[in-house]
Amino acid sequence: MTILQLLASLTPIISVMVFLVLLRMPASKAMPISMVATGLAALFIWQMDTTLIAASVVEGLLSALTPLTIIFGAVFLLNTLKYSGAMDTIRAGFTNISADARVQVIIICWLFGSFIEGSAGFGTPAAIGAPLLVLLGVPPIASAVVALIADSTSVSFGAIGLPVLFGIEQGLTEGGVNMAAVQIAQHGGNFADYAQYIAMHMITIDLITGSLLPLVMVCVLTGFFGRNKSFLEGLQVWKFAIFAGLAFTVPAWLINYFAGPEFPSVIGALVGMAVVIPVAKKGWLLPSKPWHDFAESDFDNAAVTEQSATPAKFSQMAAWSPYLIMAALLVLSRVVEPFKAFLISFNISWTGLLGTELKAGFATFYAPGIFFIVVCLIGFVLFKMNSKSIKQSFTTSCSSMLPTIISLGASVPMVKIFLNSGENSANLASMPVALADLLANTMGAVWAWTAPVVGIFGSFLSGSATFSNMMFSGLQYSVADNIGMNHALVLALQGIGANAGNMMCVMNVVAAATVVGMAGRESEIIRKTMPIALVYAFVAGTIAVAWGGF
Repeated sequence: MTILQLLASLTPIISVMVFLVLLRMPASKAMPISMVATGLAALFIWQMDTTLIAASVVEGLLSALTPLTIIFGAVFLLNTLKYSGAMDTIRAGFTNISADARVQVIIICWLFGSFIEGSAGFGTPAAIGAPLLVLLGVPPIASAVVALIADSTSVSFGAIGLPVLFGIEQGLTEGGVNMAAVQIAQHGGNFADYAQYIAMHMITIDLITGSLLPLVMVCVLTGFFGRNKSFLEGLQVWKFAIFAGLAFTVPAWLINYFAGPEFPSVIGALVGMAVVIPVAKKGWLLPSKPWHDFAESDFDNAAVTEQSATPAKFSQMAAWSPYLIMAALLVLSRVVEPFKAFLISFNISWTGLLGTELKAGFATFYAPGIFFIVVCLIGFVLFKMNSKSIKQSFTTSCSSMLPTIISLGASVPMVKIFLNSGENSANLASMPVALADLLANTMGAVWAWTAPVVGIFGSFLSGSATFSNMMFSGLQYSVADNIGMNHALVLALQGIGANAGNMMCVMNVVAAATVVGMAGRESEIIRKTMPIALVYAFVAGTIAVAWGGF
């Protein structure tokens, strides 16, 4: 690979880092510029056909429909609860559990968020958890940051195990043949058993890395957003934070060991909430004085933190019922096969885009976005909202979507150009494969630390841990084969890196920023989450080396 080709393959990363992170442009400006730069690099240096580039853009625009519907649905539900007055009740309920913002962050983002991740995936946890924190008095930007950090460990088993069961399997399959066939034969003869073996390596590493994340979250909360900018104020709840971390990771480990990778996040989170919430109510493992001391400068979006327009009193069960119905629909749609098949039958697909072999699909009824809409309609009736409140909820939600539509409408096509670049006149591998091969050839001696970074790289660009695993599991397996590494452990590090990348991927950051009214401040969020993701990956690699698999 020449220097020019290297720079071309790095264009998506360099442009995003320069325009979004360094120059601090809003994503609605940075992502279109990055898309154009990637397209030009693909055309003139990678020598992709113009029709294929155009088809990739169309594919990306159609693929963006799914995350856009999720984001709109999450914002719409938030506004429905706010303008009905139900959020006043939810806020009071969490305050009754604990008035400590550190505790609220752990319960909402780490535990409840892990349940949503296990049920749905698609970046939904941050879209639900972040606005809940805002309505409890946590600054919008802080809410987005901690919600994204929390949505990581549980991603291994997100969307009913999709990143492992589908992502890794597809990544290992070439021409209909799985390159790990020998390993699979040694573990029961089917990929589900091998996936469970890989997932055991992931969750075993996360008994350390994942269990420490709640403590990291509260330290970020107090250190960056507290009035005193004190990380020590986060460390004050170290006993409770580590307890909450283990309350999820230990049940998740057990569920994966006995039942496989479909339900560790769902059941681990439910067990965690059942154990942690009573402890929080009793004040056990917590300082006597609650903490809720944020810097005033972080409250710079009155539209998000304002009180509901039509205050009303509801029971906790009634106020929470939209989220409970949402969670039930997500689980049923993933677990009950007849219901799942019924929903999937309504999928829309487009094939042969612009005469190419590219295709795209939109899971109209299966995507979580439709469930948000259904739950909002139920909320109109349940909360007896008048036409004025309904209109206010809908129009407010629509008006907040324009920056997100522009951002995702550019970032997803950019990723598609990047991924589809394998078909070119320069006889080059696709950009991600070429980059990964370069890393493998130069970084093999330290692959324990490189492997999760490759996973982060995949999620950062594609917006999906599943897609990161699809892109790079084959490469990871090949490197392990060539250098004599433990295959399952390397694949586990790929998965952990993909999870860590979830904290900082553009798609999730844009979604989290939008739902808390912080569209345009995506660069600030990434600057906070990126170091956490990299440290997460480094610690995981260090544990793998100590494990002895290298």
